Amino acid sequence: MKKDASPFYPQVLMVDGNGLLHPRGFGLASHLGVIANIPTIGVGKNLHHVDGLTQSGVRKLLEAEENKAKGIITLRGNSGFIWGVAMRSEQGSLKPVFVSVGHRVSLETAIEIVNMTCKFRVPEPIRQADIRSREHLRKLKMK
Repeated sequence: MKKDASPFYPQVLMVDGNGLLHPRGFGLASHLGVIANIPTIGVGKNLHHVDGLTQSGVRKLLEAEENKAKGIITLRGNSGFIWGVAMRSEQGSLKPVFVSVGHRVSLETAIEIVNMTCKFRVPEPIRQADIRSREHLRKLKMK
């Protein structure tokens, strides 16, 4: 597809799963990016407990940032490594999405792209994929 239909080749893939923010440091977004040689961004709905990072710890940090419209908390582990960010994509929401580098993209670029595509809590490309896949499964069940 890359050679034959270049206008249709994606510039970046947003994956409903994690990249570096994974117990093995190599989640679905990283794996897919390496295999397909495409820049990928991991967007998780749940936090994997890695390097001392916990759901309750992130929630406390978000509560401290309550006055900010879109809070972004850097997820720095006990080792000092930055695993990604917890991003509150809706004002007042305490349920963030977890953004991490997948492959061939910087964390800053990943944050910017996710921020630009959020109408709701989950970025629109992932939200639409969820909605459409559930609709497809519903139709298959009815047959």
